[in-house]
Amino acid sequence: MARDAAFTAFEHWYGSPIGEPLRAAIAAHGGDEIGQVRLYAADEIVERNQTYETQVYCPGYVTIGDDGGGRAVVVHGALEPPAVFVVGHGSMSADDFVEVGADLHDWIADGCPVG
Repeated sequence: MARDAAFTAFEHWYGSPIGEPLRAAIAAHGGDEIGQVRLYAADEIVERNQTYETQVYCPGYVTIGDDGGGRAVVVHGALEPPAVFVVGHGSMSADDFVEVGADLHDWIADGCPVG
């Protein structure tokens, strides 16, 4: 139930439903450290995105984790495109995104490589 409330808060903050594959990935791996990446749990996502001002600088995108080295892991909330990007916390602009995976599910299965 707490996870459902966290997803409801997340979608309220985001302004629309998130893609089911993104919801499933967060439900399965949120809070995990995979490779160099820590993926945020559902109840952390709103706070982290507010802190990094993701909606301001990267409308439509969501910070779902970080690499522990100053970069955010970012995906489109609807996974349209399904790609995974990293971007410096100090330059949260889509112009500065670096693609690290073509598909979120495959990227996680590959151990979350960030470059």
